[in-house]
Amino acid sequence: MKKLILFAVLLCNAGAVLADNTMADLFARKTKLVFLGLDFTQAKYVGAVGFTDPTAIQNQHIVSWNNLIEMEPKKFSLQKAFSLADDQYVSRVEDMVKLNKSVNVAENITETEHAITEEQVKKSVSEYALSEKDGVGVVYVVESLSKTAERMSAWVTFIDLKTKKVLHTERVEGKAGGFGFRNYWAGAVYKITQEIDSRLYMKWRKAFKG
Repeated sequence: MKKLILFAVLLCNAGAVLADNTMADLFARKTKLVFLGLDFTQAKYVGAVGFTDPTAIQNQHIVSWNNLIEMEPKKFSLQKAFSLADDQYVSRVEDMVKLNKSVNVAENITETEHAITEEQVKKSVSEYALSEKDGVGVVYVVESLSKTAERMSAWVTFIDLKTKKVLHTERVEGKAGGFGFRNYWAGAVYKITQEIDSRLYMKWRKAFKG
């Protein structure tokens, strides 16, 4: 009888260890949040007049926009938005920096507005090579940088880091603004983060309440 009880306890513990992360876990602060950065692999750049140096965008600015998430946490961190303690939040953008090396900015400059689907987001995530394996990841899968509309659109996407299962994804826009090319589009990233802080967090918390 004691052996059966011990076996049952071990089985329950193993189940707890193997349990997938959920959005409810995130909002109940039972798991950590990892900000993975920005994925530009499906992005288009709308309005050629605004993207005259694709080489610099590809080799310099995409890296810089990701690095700002770690270098300027007061502006770009999601820790405050999700009311997380220091040990419940981390930003790790190096995987997205590596991933974005495969993009070709020059081939993706267009005059036509561009949209991607939820299925395209999920396919992209399924191909990620992630160094973080624990917790819930969040990545901005960038859809477009539109000089015409002066906006960046991205799918804010939550991932169970253990399985790479997409837990939730939602399209969000941020208005661009700032001095210089880098800061102009970094301003749009900041606005997306602000939108999460001011409106979307409460919406998601209500939707995924455990």
